[in-house]
Amino acid sequence: MATAPRPKARARSAQRQQAMVDAAARLLIEEGPDAVTHRKVAAAAGVPAGSAGYYFPTRQELYAAAVAAAEGVRTAGAAARAAALPRRRRSATATAALLLEVLYAPALDRAVVTRRLQPMLEATSDPDLRPIMAASRPALLAALRETLDRCGWGEVGASADFDLVVRMLDAALLYGAAAGDEDPVADAVADVARLLELVRDAR
Repeated sequence: MATAPRPKARARSAQRQQAMVDAAARLLIEEGPDAVTHRKVAAAAGVPAGSAGYYFPTRQELYAAAVAAAEGVRTAGAAARAAALPRRRRSATATAALLLEVLYAPALDRAVVTRRLQPMLEATSDPDLRPIMAASRPALLAALRETLDRCGWGEVGASADFDLVVRMLDAALLYGAAAGDEDPVADAVADVARLLELVRDAR
């Protein structure tokens, strides 16, 4: 008869598994999906490479854990970034930049399309990962609404055009990358700012 793992062994096993999850999420956010391999995650987590498969037998299981943890980091970062904004009226351009920073918390850079946005879109179309992505959406939308409110654009967050603004955040980045722009983030800021002005002027 097999004996149950001792409490210390169970605790060590749980710690190693959590370390792998945290490392996988960090690698996914910082380097993209290709970095989420058993070998790289084990090395980043300080877990013996040979035991990585014990915690996550398949790469798909490891990747799903990475996506879930990364979305947790993202939603927490978005909420914290929005809540830390001092309340003051900001220009459309400054507000658009903050919306992108909040949506792509904890960090936004020029590689956001290939490293973050495209993998997120792929996860949304994956039946196994779609529920994870959907679960984080309400918290992200709440953070974006708070950002608009703290920037003096609360009427946009409360309007029927809010969804349009949210969609433009991703769409403008994709368009800029597809057009070969050197800085798709700067282009997206300009596009979103213009949309904010149009929404405001139409009210």
